[in-house]
Amino acid sequence: MFQQFFRFLGNLYTLVWGFLLTALLGVAVLVAWHFYQEEVFQTQLRSQGEPVTVQVNRADRTHRALWDVLGTAVYIGFTHHNRAYETRYVSDTLWLSEGDRVTLLYHPPSDRFGQLQRAPTTPDTRVVSRLIDWSVLADFSRESKSLGLLVLLALALFFVGGGLVVRVTGLTFIQTIARALLVVVMGAMALFISYDAYQYYQYGSQLKRNGQRMDVTVMDTDRLSHGRKYHWYTYQATFLFKNQQRVVAITEAEYGRLNAGATQLAVLYDPTPNDFVAADYSLSISPVGAALFCWLMLFLLLRPTPAKPAAVQPNRL
Repeated sequence: MFQQFFRFLGNLYTLVWGFLLTALLGVAVLVAWHFYQEEVFQTQLRSQGEPVTVQVNRADRTHRALWDVLGTAVYIGFTHHNRAYETRYVSDTLWLSEGDRVTLLYHPPSDRFGQLQRAPTTPDTRVVSRLIDWSVLADFSRESKSLGLLVLLALALFFVGGGLVVRVTGLTFIQTIARALLVVVMGAMALFISYDAYQYYQYGSQLKRNGQRMDVTVMDTDRLSHGRKYHWYTYQATFLFKNQQRVVAITEAEYGRLNAGATQLAVLYDPTPNDFVAADYSLSISPVGAALFCWLMLFLLLRPTPAKPAAVQPNRL
């Protein structure tokens, strides 16, 4: 009796957390969709936006949507060519009120006004080589990144929400759809990580091939620990180039030599990407390892599941 009661409490606990997580993912998808739409509009403003100065007739600071709490937003009303418009304006330094004049961008195809959002700035003035913490995502636009985030959150919502529906209703066909979708997602991930690894080696080879050799004076070195259970280390060196601090990856041997008192480091500089690589640095094999792991997981997903042997029925006399 008590065993059934505790099993009921366990199932109830799982359902409550399932509903809560599904709701949170639903909100996250809604917010991600909004920011993706905003990035699409930002791209349109950059390519087709026309600057127009307007006079504010109305300023409403009421929060109308969830994302209004994420910044200092005000909804301003104004007229342009005898037509009334309203747009959301975000500013951390300007307090708009009635009668103020502000310059916006007008997008004729959609007949909308907007403003270009300033890219976030980081306080770190150092320029870190792209070979450190490499990711091909750095070449993607903000619109593409926001679309990728939206797709990932939508997939998470489907898997979590689908599992909850199966648990509540017992509709097993959702599991079949989820398994097929998981294979597609793993295949796409394997392709993307393979492409990322290919671009990493292409970029590193370009620096090695086209780089101009020079000796620089190292200002500082650093050893970074990775992993929790099994630690491995990467090493970096910082030097000054044209009054700007530059950071490159170095080998363990170079790290030991520099910490022993040496100050000079041989580097290769390619002015086209404006990046450095240490002359003796060997490209990491971790991108290949990550790609092989994804392909292995895809192979395991595609491998047919062995059928369970049928139970032998005892002969009844």
